[in-house]
Amino acid sequence: MDHSRPYRELTPAAIISGILLGAVLNMGICFAGLQIGFTIVGSAVAAVLGFGILRGLLGKGSILEVNIFQTVASGVNTVNAGVIFTVPVLFLLGLQDEMNIPALLIATIAGSLLGCVLIIPLRKQIIDYERLRFPEGVAVASILKSPGAGMRKSQLLLLGVVVSAVITLLTKDLFGAPVLHEKLDVGSWLGIPATFSFWFAVSTLSLGAGFLAGRGGLVVLYGTILNYWILIPAAIAFGWLPPNLAAETQEALGKGLLGLEHGDMAEGFFGAFAKFTSRHVGIGMILGGAIAGIIVAAPALKAAIQSLRKSSGPDGEREEAPFSLITSASVIGLIGIFVATYLAGGGKVSILQAALCTLAGGLWMWLAGLVVAQTTGRTDWSPLSGLALIAIAIMMGILGTERAMIVPAVTVGAAICVATSMCADMMADLKTGYLVGSKPIKQQLAQISVSWIGPGIALFTVLLLWKAYAFGPNQAAILHERAVAAGGAVLEEWTKNGGSADKLATGVPTLGAPQAGALESAIKIVQSGDVPLGKYATGAIAGLAVSLLVSPGIGVMVGLSLYLPFEYMIVFGIGGLLSLLFMRLKGAHWIEDNGVPVAAGLIVGDALVNVVVAVIKVGKEMF
Repeated sequence: MDHSRPYRELTPAAIISGILLGAVLNMGICFAGLQIGFTIVGSAVAAVLGFGILRGLLGKGSILEVNIFQTVASGVNTVNAGVIFTVPVLFLLGLQDEMNIPALLIATIAGSLLGCVLIIPLRKQIIDYERLRFPEGVAVASILKSPGAGMRKSQLLLLGVVVSAVITLLTKDLFGAPVLHEKLDVGSWLGIPATFSFWFAVSTLSLGAGFLAGRGGLVVLYGTILNYWILIPAAIAFGWLPPNLAAETQEALGKGLLGLEHGDMAEGFFGAFAKFTSRHVGIGMILGGAIAGIIVAAPALKAAIQSLRKSSGPDGEREEAPFSLITSASVIGLIGIFVATYLAGGGKVSILQAALCTLAGGLWMWLAGLVVAQTTGRTDWSPLSGLALIAIAIMMGILGTERAMIVPAVTVGAAICVATSMCADMMADLKTGYLVGSKPIKQQLAQISVSWIGPGIALFTVLLLWKAYAFGPNQAAILHERAVAAGGAVLEEWTKNGGSADKLATGVPTLGAPQAGALESAIKIVQSGDVPLGKYATGAIAGLAVSLLVSPGIGVMVGLSLYLPFEYMIVFGIGGLLSLLFMRLKGAHWIEDNGVPVAAGLIVGDALVNVVVAVIKVGKEMF
């Protein structure tokens, strides 16, 4: 073996193939996100495919090179969350003719770049000092190390992947009706009143992530139980109900805690209550907890930023991207936000307003980036859409609430949402690199260098899907209106296939764009002046107090459990309980040698199936 040749890591093959895979994942997951309302990062899938491409097809590829490959692929892909959670609302509000595509492209590219560089100074604090778990980062590291980590670990990882893939595939409608429901109403089986939510998601990803999070993830379980088994039943008992509930639901709730029946009525109520109360309080707690984390970690953060100014590490090589690169990239990104805000306003946004939006947006980006890095580090979940709602509300507070200002507000909001999603992805990838022995600077440079690619792909996909199928809660009505306007053979074909103003024609995918629908409602609330500031403030005070008095991070975790659905968080909590159980019965070494590979496989199998299904569906519908 020639030891004079450098170890393969940051290579053209890894970057180019990573870009190509990231582009495919980006389009497929954009399609899936408009259907189901959440997205998949794809790092684990990229790591699996990386071995096949770099080692199988090209006959090369070290562990560190595959790590660069998955870093690039996930960096190109992950921005789709920021785009599909925000941009589609402009179509739902009928503003597609007023939106400025070049401004959106500039804004999202600027956000992607800022997301990469703003999180770099926090790496030491989050990964080296706090040692947050980052379940998906651990899963990806397990994949990368599996060929050299012993045959047994590789077999256990593969077992987890196969079991997870089979279970997840059974919940899909790819080959007909699904065999398993994605959510199980366990409460009705056990005779538990519907007032006490007891739905379980068939999610091996949640189970595996909870197992990897271990004891730290149990705080999420406690918060979930507090919200759904104590606070919500108490609200029902005292009559604190969200407005505009269906008449039958109001009547059932009027009968007391035992009045609500299982099924769609119960699901509808819990969703309404989340939007009315717990989601706002939860976001407030997350913000309060994040601020507490900044206060507690201030000395370490200061030292970390100072260390970036050093030219090299202990071995003479630089570990982090240079401070000059971070500052220059930040300046370029902020200039991009300013230009995009001004252009998106169509002459109605002043230079002062654009500057204020840039300043406020940059500060919110940094705080939101810290929030999503901490929440994904502890649970693999993040309140990305909620943070985007607040970002757009802030922008409308600066620009005004009239209709003409919605486009620039959403444009900046898209940049902020893209930035925060990139913060989470960058930190998770750096966790993987930390576990496999990669130099942080190489991953940082790789992701920064491709940060401009993903936003254009995601925007193109959203525009293409709107033109082909429309999306949103009124998708059928929009397509029916298009068919009527076209007339002739188009209308005849639409009607022949069962299409109407209330029903999609056969073969047309349902693209509900639930996150954009939620954002549409939030924008209308801001316009009405009925912003729930009291709920945000209450949550923020509680999160700040709990984090400072008990433990940093507790406020973030409890807030996340108030924000996210019970059915996923209860499964996540069960994974944490299983981790503790096996820790006591078998010990820490058994967990690392057996539990971690299986849990990593559960995450990978779930993610792999979801990505493959999304790509197959988008291929069927678009080609």
